[in-house]
Amino acid sequence: MDLGGRAVQEVEGGMRTYFPSPTDPDAFMEAARRRIQEIPGADTAELDWRWQRQEDWEVFWRWGLGPRRITPRLVVAPSWEAVEPQPGEVLVTLDPGMAFGTAEHPTTRGCLRLLDPRISPGARIVDVGAGSGILSIVAARLGAGEVLALEMDDLACEIALENVAANGVGDRVRVLRNEVGGEAPLIGSPFHGVVANLQSHLHLVLLDSFRASLTGDGWLILGGILREERGRIVARAWEAGFTLEEEDEEEEWWTGAFKPVPLVP
Repeated sequence: MDLGGRAVQEVEGGMRTYFPSPTDPDAFMEAARRRIQEIPGADTAELDWRWQRQEDWEVFWRWGLGPRRITPRLVVAPSWEAVEPQPGEVLVTLDPGMAFGTAEHPTTRGCLRLLDPRISPGARIVDVGAGSGILSIVAARLGAGEVLALEMDDLACEIALENVAANGVGDRVRVLRNEVGGEAPLIGSPFHGVVANLQSHLHLVLLDSFRASLTGDGWLILGGILREERGRIVARAWEAGFTLEEEDEEEEWWTGAFKPVPLVP
């Protein structure tokens, strides 16, 4: 991940990750070998690489995807499925392409379930690591007045923009390529709500920034967390000024909703 890997997948006998195309693959691999040799116990790891066509992922994402009812009123469907919403339902159509964020993944569903009851009319929301834009779009469709979707990957930003336009929320959702880091407030702060479906190590680093970005009565939703990582995340959130308000679990994944602890003068 330090080298820029997008995600890590366990495979038989090893691990696999994906990187943006390096200018010099051989030089990149040599840098990766040197970095891994610095890790105790990993100095004998064998590395290999190959190219992965982006088009392959666009086809892969369609396998098994169909309409999903996430909450009593929220339905998410892929763009190639014709779904007629019932009275009172909120339908979001999505074409994930290569960006992360479909209702097929437990982390996304956990964030959506906790997001649904927390959106108040006209609220300002920020979605950190927006991916396909699904959380931003749902927030807008549920009544948020302004949503800022922050994403560092150029291709994901393009996909999110397409999904935003397809769902008719372009007047309320702004997609911005932005690399978030440090303790400073997020761009556009303050917000009534922050939702971040990220890897756990990023939450540990960004919690102070999230706290500085919220209004006093705001809320924070953290997703992308394994069950065994819950204790560490909750403890670090408390250090950053948050208390756990609600949690959601599905399979091996855990999602938490937090409230800021009032600051003592």
